[in-house]
Amino acid sequence: MIVYFSIYCFLGYWLESFYVSLFQKKWCSSGLLKGPYIPLYGFGACILILCQPVLITLPVVFTCLIGGILMTLLELVSSYYIEKCFHTRCWDYSHHHLHYQGRICLSYFLLWCVLSGVFLYHIHPFITSLSLSHDACYLCSLIYISFILKAYGERLFPSQKKGIKIH
Repeated sequence: MIVYFSIYCFLGYWLESFYVSLFQKKWCSSGLLKGPYIPLYGFGACILILCQPVLITLPVVFTCLIGGILMTLLELVSSYYIEKCFHTRCWDYSHHHLHYQGRICLSYFLLWCVLSGVFLYHIHPFITSLSLSHDACYLCSLIYISFILKAYGERLFPSQKKGIKIH
């Protein structure tokens, strides 16, 4: 389970960074912690993996719905935890319709439903099909390279400075 937690923290970092970057129209490194991992995704994946034997027996719609509920509850609890322990608010959905205290909202609940289904039926089966014991060196190398890129990325790829506006 620790290996899966690590893999999904790492993949979650890339997924979220890519998602945020699409809206920002420039590369944005996501996450509260230093390093290319977001534990929220690792915990979410582990919860879904633990519930998978029951969820997979249900019709796909119910599997996705229950997965979305579980991930939304995790997001709600995590937002309180992060705010209390780190004195910061990592996300704010108050500009979305049907939100609760800006911590969770309907549109992200629906996204979690879809992602839960994709995870349970496609992503996790693919990851489990890999021979992780043989590929551990490659995986560790990839994670190590990502740590270096996150730590030294600005030095390796300096951001473009905007020119002076002349009126």
